[in-house]
Amino acid sequence: AIKERNNDSDKGLARMLATFDWPFKEKGAPTNGDKYWMVKTDGVGLPWNLQTATPADKRRNKGLSWAEADYSINEVGSTYTIQGFDLNYAGLIIGPSVVYRDGRVAFDPTASQNKSAIKRRDGIDYGIEHLQNELNVLIKRGVHGLFIYAVDDELRKALNKAAER
Repeated sequence: AIKERNNDSDKGLARMLATFDWPFKEKGAPTNGDKYWMVKTDGVGLPWNLQTATPADKRRNKGLSWAEADYSINEVGSTYTIQGFDLNYAGLIIGPSVVYRDGRVAFDPTASQNKSAIKRRDGIDYGIEHLQNELNVLIKRGVHGLFIYAVDDELRKALNKAAER
């Protein structure tokens, strides 16, 4: 659906996003044999942002943000690449740091890979607050629409039920 909307001249500019719940390091390659750092869930695997551009891609997209670069349609962005930038449509993969328990959305900092967001500061744990802010940024990127996939089964069921209303 994201690729379809991205290729539609009336809708355009659609990208995939995800909560920062899968490993990514700017320096160094994955040690598991993958070529790129990947967002993997339920049989789908897409590379994290800013990894797949060839030298030709970089020349062709010079001066463009990640979301505007044509090659980024095959990547997944995070809050670091999309914050402050609006898309027409966003596809959001909500990772295991966001769950649905006891009738409420809950956050699990131990499931996040965003170490800078979940580390303690001045002895205070801001992990849940930062994960809430991360999700808030991601769900607001699609101006005309948002497609959501939740890794957590209970959250996915609750979202599907809410969408039926």
